[in-house]
Amino acid sequence: MAPGSSKIGAAAACVRGELASTGTLSALRDEMERRLSGTAPHARVYGANVQRLPNTTCISMPGVESATQVMALDLDGYAVSAGSACSSGKVEASHVLMAMGVSESEARTAIRISLGWRTTRAEIMNFVEAWTRLYQRLGLPSVGSAA
Repeated sequence: MAPGSSKIGAAAACVRGELASTGTLSALRDEMERRLSGTAPHARVYGANVQRLPNTTCISMPGVESATQVMALDLDGYAVSAGSACSSGKVEASHVLMAMGVSESEARTAIRISLGWRTTRAEIMNFVEAWTRLYQRLGLPSVGSAA
């Protein structure tokens, strides 16, 4: 390392470069949310209209317990979570959602999806397809259906 340089400076430069990608990441998150909501007319994206992290989505799949979603998506190769981040590993309704006024029964249908800094649009589209297959396999009403 050159004189006068520091490990903290190098780390700060690395973080600065990663922060530049937050706009791209939030655009991917927003596209994913639009597509998921377009599949399920009663899906709800929590916090959609407030400032939030660019890489995190919490969405409900009405009528489908979060544990079912976690298992099915895991079988498709996706690691999603039920509950809040501070209670990961537990499959129970998110106390954070309930504190936001969401009913316990609705909170039990929510999953949390986290994108990585290097998540691609293709990966987002593949996840949307997996989520949509699960939704359709369970015979839930789709946008444009008579239900």
